[in-house]
Amino acid sequence: MKYIIKGLLIFIFVGINSCNTNQSNSSVNQNIYQFIERILPGQSSQFIIENLDLEEGKEVFELSSKNGKIIIKGTNDLAITVGFNYYLNNYCNTRVSWYKADTIIAPKELPMVDTIVTQECRFEKRFFLNYCTFGYTMLWWQWDDWERFIDWMALHGINMPLAITGQEAIWLQVWKDFGMSEDQIKAYFTGPGHLPWHRMGNLDGFLGPLPQEFISHQFNLQKKILERERSFGMTPVLPAFAGHIPKAIKEKYPDSKITSLGSYDVGEEYEAFFLDPMDSLFINIQQKFLTIQTKHFGSDHFYGADPFNEMDPPSTEPEYLASVSKTIYDGMSRIDPKATWVQMGWTFYYMKLWKDDPERLKAMIEAVPENKMVILDYFAEKEEVWKNTNAWHGAPYIWCYLGNFGGNTEMAAPIKAVSKRIAKTESDTTHGRLYGIGSTLEGFGVNRFMFEWLFDYSWDKEVANTDNWITKYAQTRTKHEDTIAEEAYHRLVDLVYNDQVSGIATGSLMHARPLLTGVSGWQRPNKYDYKELTNILSLMLMADEKSLQSSEYQKDLVMVTKQILDNLIIPVRKKLNDAYQKKDTVELENQINIFLGIMDDQDRLLATQSDLLLGKWLDDARKFGNDSISKAYYEKNARVLITTWGGEGNGIIDYASRGLSGLISSYYKKRWVNFFEKLRTNVKNDDLTIDAEAFKKEMASFEWGWTNQQETFNTLSQGNQMEIVREIHNKYNKLFKISNE
Repeated sequence: MKYIIKGLLIFIFVGINSCNTNQSNSSVNQNIYQFIERILPGQSSQFIIENLDLEEGKEVFELSSKNGKIIIKGTNDLAITVGFNYYLNNYCNTRVSWYKADTIIAPKELPMVDTIVTQECRFEKRFFLNYCTFGYTMLWWQWDDWERFIDWMALHGINMPLAITGQEAIWLQVWKDFGMSEDQIKAYFTGPGHLPWHRMGNLDGFLGPLPQEFISHQFNLQKKILERERSFGMTPVLPAFAGHIPKAIKEKYPDSKITSLGSYDVGEEYEAFFLDPMDSLFINIQQKFLTIQTKHFGSDHFYGADPFNEMDPPSTEPEYLASVSKTIYDGMSRIDPKATWVQMGWTFYYMKLWKDDPERLKAMIEAVPENKMVILDYFAEKEEVWKNTNAWHGAPYIWCYLGNFGGNTEMAAPIKAVSKRIAKTESDTTHGRLYGIGSTLEGFGVNRFMFEWLFDYSWDKEVANTDNWITKYAQTRTKHEDTIAEEAYHRLVDLVYNDQVSGIATGSLMHARPLLTGVSGWQRPNKYDYKELTNILSLMLMADEKSLQSSEYQKDLVMVTKQILDNLIIPVRKKLNDAYQKKDTVELENQINIFLGIMDDQDRLLATQSDLLLGKWLDDARKFGNDSISKAYYEKNARVLITTWGGEGNGIIDYASRGLSGLISSYYKKRWVNFFEKLRTNVKNDDLTIDAEAFKKEMASFEWGWTNQQETFNTLSQGNQMEIVREIHNKYNKLFKISNE
């Protein structure tokens, strides 16, 4: 009954507010009031929402106060939601997390706006997400997770989100219409964890067949996602056909021209296949897919299609590539004359063949009508491809910050470098058709502030001055002005977030397969003055009591402490190796104990964070099952994705490594324990030789075996984060005085 009453009260004061503003579009305003109520429960009546009529095409918000109310005017819904976010950040010291589990902390008495604030967006489109994000982060999300996240996107003015959830239900209908059985189709789909890469045409069937319950769940979820995104005026990017087909379709169409594209080295049995666009079947599939998708999901006329993502095309001749582009777009436009093709620029950054002959890319772009292909300059913090392609040969493009690979949890976000680079691009007279700004992050990781800064920049060029932005950001973490804390954040930016590009698999040595020197695989620790980071932690702990009581500030203390432990493991391994080479058993044992003790403390520290729990990741997966067998199946998918990635001995091992409590203790630590036992045995036998290949096979067997386990882990945060941070700071104080190795 209390929920019914609360709902009625919300409806009443939302209705009153809508009437008070005298708006012609009351349903739009009601949507905004409901949005505000989700962010600030019980306080939406303190806001007055009004339309702002300006020159067509401009997106502007105006923020002010009158008669004890906060007035937000905007030219559209997203301008209003961005204005609301500006108010939260700058007047309430409040930032809203993209995770539903993170509490929103705002003042009980809302402050007034003393001076009118007006901002205008400089970019027509603000893009967000990556195919991979739907695996590394959103794989097990339910509607309440999505609801918070869509609100987060609205707060930051994102109007072009990638929306690929639930497409398997559409493909199920399509492939049936082309003569395939339901069993064949479901076996063609991968398991849930690898659907992003199946959708990109990288592999088929791995950990399949895909259960019908998952297909149906995602189909219904996509309808809710699209409805809510469109309610804010967002224009979601839906998928289109790019040529990826089931191998089994050859049985019905034996003359079809099909080429293998490989399987991401997962195995020949999981190879993906590409249908030649010159085959008459191609355009028929495109039109069938878009017709059925539009029937169920509607359309905003943006379609993502990437025919050769990290895969070599059957031919690299410009004429052939032009035919691919023309056929893909023709199939779109016959169903939707307003269609615009959104193409990942990652393909053109990643694959050298495009650099070898500029005519290849030019042919692909010019085969599509002008302005009907939008390209995402995918990894612009590393390389701005527009500079090397004659500004994408005149095609509109979106400057994208990638920022995270695989959901890695290292501190890495080059805010100073990006602020200079993007500002320079915006002012460059040769930048061509710079259509928008965006992010193509693979996983959410731990550096959320960087993505918030990026979209703040699209409305306020002054945030290119990162010093001012960081000062204000610090206040949203501490909830007030604290000069000591502010100094710590500035030093943190200067040290860690200056120009370190958050490259592929920036990860901790803890997460790497054990070696005495170097790393093999994907873990690449960033290098800077590690001692300075420990000094910054000491400074952060000197903040005033109000700051130290802020849960957001405490979370930052945890993440800095986590990073210090990640860094500390590097010189400890160096000392461990020195002892091993000297056959000093006493010192070897001492360093082994320190190394494993650091891992134990890391696991305990991360257990205080709800978003850094292996138990939650696995439990969210198991909730998709309806019996013990199906629950185990979903858990297997969840375990594989963040560890082996593929099957036993796969080359992408630990690509999606991350600092999760439970993962450290049950997986990463056990690998190191096994390795240290071999070191002990070798010293005892007076033979320091390590059989690398034999150990590699042994590790692969352990890793794959781990993916089949069903050990349970905590699903809720444990421990007092401040006590543990202080304990670790005191415990390792002597070891903190280390040099970079």
